[in-house]
Amino acid sequence: MGELERTDSAGGVVATAGGVIETVVTYGIVIIQLAAAGIKLRGLSERVRSTYAYVEGCSASVERLADQMALLAVDLDTIGEHRTAAAVMRSVLADAEAMAAATEDLATLFEQTSAAHQADYGSVADTARSMPVPMADAQFYSNR
Repeated sequence: MGELERTDSAGGVVATAGGVIETVVTYGIVIIQLAAAGIKLRGLSERVRSTYAYVEGCSASVERLADQMALLAVDLDTIGEHRTAAAVMRSVLADAEAMAAATEDLATLFEQTSAAHQADYGSVADTARSMPVPMADAQFYSNR
């Protein structure tokens, strides 16, 4: 029996250690995912702004073409269509800037959430990793 108890005890220690490792790994994954989401959102914001700059340039170019057509006495409908196209391009710029700003704000929130999660649980994860004894089963620590 003594041999069997030692095996069961060792198996319990291994299982408990596995639970601690899983908890610490999950914590690390959450931190990495939050940081990655923030970085990706910042990149998206940059792409929106670069597209915004491209559309703004196109709008100016189409407006210049309309001005040149007017000087060359091109029919008013063609000139009007070019001016309308330029106006439509400019009208979406405010929406694009608002979207870029909102995406940047969301990126900041992800970064703040990551930092807050590290502040709240970082010391707990460090303590769990460095405990000289096995940690209790994770269910023991869960909210009831």
